[in-house]
Amino acid sequence: MRDIIIINKVNGLDVICRHCGNSESPKNPFFNRFRLEGTGKNSVTIRCLNCQTAVETPMNELSSLYYHYAC
Repeated sequence: MRDIIIINKVNGLDVICRHCGNSESPKNPFFNRFRLEGTGKNSVTIRCLNCQTAVETPMNELSSLYYHYAC
């Protein structure tokens, strides 16, 4: 089971940390409670700023707008 869940919505996405319960529904590509870290060619690492839990996820779960800010 993944520690951080990404749920795509029509106008954005929800990011939820199962480890500490931290959650966010950003309306723009900037996160307040999570951080996008060093991207690979087809993946991105999302880190919870509360408990430091991280998970690597495929880029197709995020939009190209988030990819620009992750690099």
